[in-house]
Amino acid sequence: MSVADWIEKQAPSGRYTFSTEAVRKEFADMTPHAIDTAVQRAVTKGRIFSPCRGFYVVVPEEYRLWKAVPQEVYLDRMMQHLGRTYYVALLSAAERHGAAHQAPMGFQVMVEPPVLRDKERDGYAIRYAERRRIPMDYVERKEVSAGWLNVSSPELTAVDLIAYQDHVGGLTRAATVLEELALKLDFSRLDASFLQAAPAPVFQRLGYLLDHVIEEESLADDLLGLMKSGGLKTKAVPLRLGASAECAQVDKKWKVMANQEIEIDEL
Repeated sequence: MSVADWIEKQAPSGRYTFSTEAVRKEFADMTPHAIDTAVQRAVTKGRIFSPCRGFYVVVPEEYRLWKAVPQEVYLDRMMQHLGRTYYVALLSAAERHGAAHQAPMGFQVMVEPPVLRDKERDGYAIRYAERRRIPMDYVERKEVSAGWLNVSSPELTAVDLIAYQDHVGGLTRAATVLEELALKLDFSRLDASFLQAAPAPVFQRLGYLLDHVIEEESLADDLLGLMKSGGLKTKAVPLRLGASAECAQVDKKWKVMANQEIEIDEL
């Protein structure tokens, strides 16, 4: 069997990725140079592509016009190849929890430092964000068509939308997504360890939006109860960072200075 034939048999067998190490092991009687030449020939023909060094994705026939495949086909295996902890985050995670009206401009992925460089290929983009420590207790393992993905839980997604609002188009867009995501949120099922997922001001802003903008008072009260039982210390913070809060009223419940008017986008 040739390297080209071996590559062609991967996708029909349910295997959409392989590493340089794997193909060299399969063709141990060939020189590394000959294998690399055959692999590169497959890249040139659009049969495979390489999103990172030493790792290849087989392009099924239905995607060959674009010479690429959706990120969910290979992301998990690529991260295993790189030895990186990750989860699908922000708008991409919200979409998987049913909040799909605010389509992400790329597949959003959270990683621990050092942050990876954004990737874009033939209409498919991966946008990376970075957090110091990934709270895996609040990351869900979800089955997809070609394998598995790590996806932030609805509650972690909500926190990230506030903490990384610049990655989603600002606080108004974050609030619009939160309104859709609210059906999946349940802070009463969480323990105090969840409060380590973000600084206190993030939870204050999230609670304020749930309470006064999205008008989900019960959800907001559950979050406040979690914050109190976990001993989270709070002080007055602006709703919007980088904007003047000089004349803003302070909400007594959340200690949030309302220095931006938030209007939910109509869906």
